[in-house]
Amino acid sequence: MLNLIVASLLFFNVAGDKQLDQFVKNQDANGLLSRMRELVEKDSYKAVRPIADAVAKVEAAPESAWYSVDRHRVFVDATRILGTLQGPKFDNELEKLVKKHPDWPARTLGLYASLQSKGSDSVSLSLKALHDKAPQVVIVASQILGRTQDILVIEPLISAMKRWEGSTTRERAAKGGRDELEKMAKDRAWLTCRDSLHRLTGISLHDSAAYKSWISVHRDKLDPSKVDLSAPVEKMTGTGLFGLDITGRNIAFIIDISGSMLATDPPSEEQLNKVSRSTGVGESVEEKISKLMESRRRILRAQSELKRAIEGLGENKRFTVIAYSTEVSPWSPVLKEANRKHRTDAVKFIESLNATGITVTDEALHMALGDPTVDTIYLITDGAPTHMGTRGNNLPPDAPELMRRILAETKAVNHLRGIRIFTLGFVDAEEEFLQKLAADNNGRYVRIR
Repeated sequence: MLNLIVASLLFFNVAGDKQLDQFVKNQDANGLLSRMRELVEKDSYKAVRPIADAVAKVEAAPESAWYSVDRHRVFVDATRILGTLQGPKFDNELEKLVKKHPDWPARTLGLYASLQSKGSDSVSLSLKALHDKAPQVVIVASQILGRTQDILVIEPLISAMKRWEGSTTRERAAKGGRDELEKMAKDRAWLTCRDSLHRLTGISLHDSAAYKSWISVHRDKLDPSKVDLSAPVEKMTGTGLFGLDITGRNIAFIIDISGSMLATDPPSEEQLNKVSRSTGVGESVEEKISKLMESRRRILRAQSELKRAIEGLGENKRFTVIAYSTEVSPWSPVLKEANRKHRTDAVKFIESLNATGITVTDEALHMALGDPTVDTIYLITDGAPTHMGTRGNNLPPDAPELMRRILAETKAVNHLRGIRIFTLGFVDAEEEFLQKLAADNNGRYVRIR
């Protein structure tokens, strides 16, 4: 015990690096990363602590102090720099970093660095990190474990999920980061544990008790390596959006109402055959086909699905709806409880929407990400982001740069928040962009046909 105390004191009293501190103060990302490389080349594993301290200071700085993309670059490149190290001494420093550093951003840095280093045991570190007091660390640990395809991590993930379900964990446990990263982080920790269990089991369940019961029955047949996440989930929460399970707790629904959403998507052969075979008095087959075609209008389909999703939200959830075309029009600028009154008001708002204008996707996402309590975003769209509009059938001239910027800035803003972004695209949507936006932000892309 005495040796452990001494080791801990030594770890916390390592002298910092004055050059790193100066680069942090000057908000000089290039100088900071260059100095980190020098320290690794010079001092090897001894560079772990000063680099972690510097990253923690960058993350703790006010939002206005660092451009979000530079802040993200410092964090990501620092993990890569540390990831070049390996060996028992480095592993020991990494374990001390994850277990003992007082600032949670530094502890998450240690977890990410363990993924980069060939010799480090990221699974073992992540299992220990599931007990961390900061939900942000638990988010990263559970993300790592969810990708292991290891059946042995399921029970610890269920326990971690249960921990963040209870009212006793609703205090703001984490310290050391920016204010917006502290708010509602417990819900994001719960969701990430749940998503990891979904990834390992292939089923989507409501709570830890349901997962525990399911595992007790199916343990002998369960093989995480054979889970197909593209297949329909075995169980749903009861609320869906174009077949996608609605699983968030604090949700922003974003709906594209640009002019292209007036387009009509062709019905399937099955739908046409069903109408053609219908018999009886009343409307003719032609009239029924005409109604079917009208119901396939994108804006109507999006409105219908979104209304049904909101009507099915449990009262323990919070939500808003953000419509966008040439301008961004939120139902509410802040999330509201999903009680009956708010659900009814939101449905009326959705029914009042008309499709017109262009597609300022970046501004709609910026508004959703600006709410520090959001944990899940669902984006429904049918086109490329633009501030200029289309030129015939070609991609809008500003779309490529806007898509690049959206991906970079969203990832930068979200890299320690753990917000999940699910994207849903109609025909003509920029699928590669929507797929990457979802993949970069813990979500999934759904093709609407």
